[in-house]
Amino acid sequence: MGNANAPLKRSGWAQGLMEISANRKETVGALRITSDGRKFRYAKAGASNLAAGKMTIAALPNAQTINTSVVAAAIGAYTIQLTGLTWAVDIAENQYQGGFLQINDGTGEAIQYPIVSNSAFVTGDTTIDITVAAPIKVALVASATTEVSLIPNPWYATALSEVEESFSTGVPPVAVTALYYYWSQTGGIAIAFCHGTPAVGSMMVLSSMPPGALRVMAGTLDVDQPVIARMYATVGVSGEYKPVQLLLD
Repeated sequence: MGNANAPLKRSGWAQGLMEISANRKETVGALRITSDGRKFRYAKAGASNLAAGKMTIAALPNAQTINTSVVAAAIGAYTIQLTGLTWAVDIAENQYQGGFLQINDGTGEAIQYPIVSNSAFVTGDTTIDITVAAPIKVALVASATTEVSLIPNPWYATALSEVEESFSTGVPPVAVTALYYYWSQTGGIAIAFCHGTPAVGSMMVLSSMPPGALRVMAGTLDVDQPVIARMYATVGVSGEYKPVQLLLD
């Protein structure tokens, strides 16, 4: 558990699809495929409870954790220290576990490393330590010669949102307590909350009425509202849970 570079797991899951847990039992973001082709991602709810059947979204990365400097790190190192920080943000220990350290500019650019752990950070600190799952392939250089970004796992701190232009992360098959771990369905036939009366086969996008609902795509394509499902088997009924085919995975 926790090795993002491990082969795809096929059996021996520690948490059932309809279970929630206060403790992490799998790798956040782990993909689980059932024998009938449904797909699920291991996720953690954010600060609010989640309803069954309503589409969730990913938390946005804090802008201050993008494009920052590091302490020099040699090839083969597993720990990288970000330095010279003036972030006005609090980061919990291991909040970025399952996310990625991306080298976005300068020496070592275009490589990303799965994050195993991170130290806690509070406003006023100037450094944060990141441990990655794979050794550094190209030495990192200090003084902004190498610039990095902390990218959170999409399935960490999932939430409902009224913002339709969001990164969707799947539908909980059961109600989820805030900060608990659960399986989020991302592919295959699912039951989801509908807005409007979409016909069978209609392409569906995230709706804000209410947050977490799915609605038919507008007649004119909106590039920041991607299709995330198709209506299946029966016409949708506004305010009811209906069958859809999820297309996130």
